[in-house]
Amino acid sequence: MNFIKQLEELAFATRLKLLTDRLIQDAAKVYKSLDIDFEPRWFSIFYLLNAKSPLSITEISSELGISQPAVTQIADILTKKGLVTHVKDKSDTRKRMLILSKKAKQLIHKLEPVWDCFGSAHRGLFNSAGYDAMLMLERLEDSLEKKDMYTRIMEDIKKKQCNNIEIVEYEQKYAHYFKTLNYEWLKKYFWVEKEDEEILSNPEDEIISKGGSIFFAKENDEVLGTAALIKHEDGSFELAKMAVTEKAQGRQIGKKLAFAVIERARREKTETLFLETSKRLHAACSLYKKLGFEQVEFDNSESSKYGRASIKMTLNLN
Repeated sequence: MNFIKQLEELAFATRLKLLTDRLIQDAAKVYKSLDIDFEPRWFSIFYLLNAKSPLSITEISSELGISQPAVTQIADILTKKGLVTHVKDKSDTRKRMLILSKKAKQLIHKLEPVWDCFGSAHRGLFNSAGYDAMLMLERLEDSLEKKDMYTRIMEDIKKKQCNNIEIVEYEQKYAHYFKTLNYEWLKKYFWVEKEDEEILSNPEDEIISKGGSIFFAKENDEVLGTAALIKHEDGSFELAKMAVTEKAQGRQIGKKLAFAVIERARREKTETLFLETSKRLHAACSLYKKLGFEQVEFDNSESSKYGRASIKMTLNLN
């Protein structure tokens, strides 16, 4: 136990589990010493049915926040013990409703004074600890309702993963990555069009020499993603050719590449950055919206150079 304590927040869930197990074991010892055939794990369902019945399995699950299989398992035990009986729902005779039996009602008279002692003992425990444990528990539950631990942990993991990614600018040695990374997603979702072939095969002539930029995302010596800022003849700038290899997706790499492109566009003193994409690319569209891009209509005088493009989006850089 001393080692678990040394782990502090890392072992928070483990310590809660150990504390819960200890309280449940002590409660079981109380019932056994008083010769009462009752188990702590039955308490919440038993108490709810005493206060509010008849109830279905689904209703009990909803009231207590316990899974339906867990409710069913305990309900079956209580039924075999003769503490719960089933009745038909008046509005739906196929629906099984649960109520406490006469035997359970008699048991309640033995349990209620014991439960009063459980309550006072817990209050005494909290007082000796010097804080309101129930208030703290409620605040923890409220915080988890707003953001669960899975989300909190994954956000930290993604942040650390993102910090490990280095963004570098185009060098000739990276040229083949620009092509292969884009071919990967194009062949998965669409096809390689003539315009793609020209740009991806000649990035220096088609992008760099025309005033654009190409960025790459690296982790150690491995290139995982790329994105380009393309300057057009009319002076406009486009975020294009963003690709992250499939094994590295979900690690905020696309977001980091997009930031690099946006920052370079700002340095170019352009007021608006645009991109063209497809509704099929749900993750990409979601990212662009989070970055502040808004969908606009293609001008009547223009059409996309890509057959796959169904959406145009712009970002105001002012």
